Amino acid sequence: MEQQAFTAYWHYHPEVELTYIAKGRGLRFVGDEVSTFEEGDFIWVAPNVPHQWVSSKEVEEVEAYVIQIDIQKLNQIPEIKSLLDLLDQNGSGLNFTALKTKLKLNCISLFQEDSNPKQLLILLDLIHQLGKCKAEVIPMMKNSTQQIVGNERLDIIHRFIFENYQQQIELDTLSTKVNMTKTSFCRWFKQAKGISFVTYLHQFRIEQACHLLKNSTLTKSQIAYEVGFDSISQFNRTFKKIKGVSPSEFSKKISLS
Repeated sequence: MEQQAFTAYWHYHPEVELTYIAKGRGLRFVGDEVSTFEEGDFIWVAPNVPHQWVSSKEVEEVEAYVIQIDIQKLNQIPEIKSLLDLLDQNGSGLNFTALKTKLKLNCISLFQEDSNPKQLLILLDLIHQLGKCKAEVIPMMKNSTQQIVGNERLDIIHRFIFENYQQQIELDTLSTKVNMTKTSFCRWFKQAKGISFVTYLHQFRIEQACHLLKNSTLTKSQIAYEVGFDSISQFNRTFKKIKGVSPSEFSKKISLS
């Protein structure tokens, strides 16, 4: 599909979902995790894991290829067992980055092919190739038994954060948007996401900061204010708490990779 923005709201389904980002960038929400996505990413989301993609305001259009596959059918393919075992033990999904040209073409062919036999052959080849690629494991949800609560509310919240994270976000304003009191909103959000709203907002801002550290010439001080933090010390402290390293150490890792 090619369109101006992703339109799917926070949702889940019993099938495995494969998404290839051919064009665009933004934020992805998979289980408890908030991360950036960009052109070339290939995301594998496990069954029944809630997820949503929100495209960046600066991007004119996005192009993505999405396919959902019955997990029972995948279990019958020996070549895929290692990936399924990895998901069962460790995560809500897998993010394959830096795909080679052949893999990109396989991704597009897989999603465009209408013939089931041909699609299966392409899928088997793709899985074989993915087994050789580096994959980032999307962490398992902290509360794996939680159910999706209020799809429309979470959709409103995700989009509101994405449009306003650079400025101060008041809980009163946000709770009003979903027709709740502040107290009820905080309790409901933690039940729905497994973490507090403040923690979630911090994760969101830090992911945006990581994107800027990788792809912009802004200084760390500029980035701190650009993503909505009130002070550089708060930014540094929050960054290290979430990422396990300081912004400077993160930048060094990028330069060495």
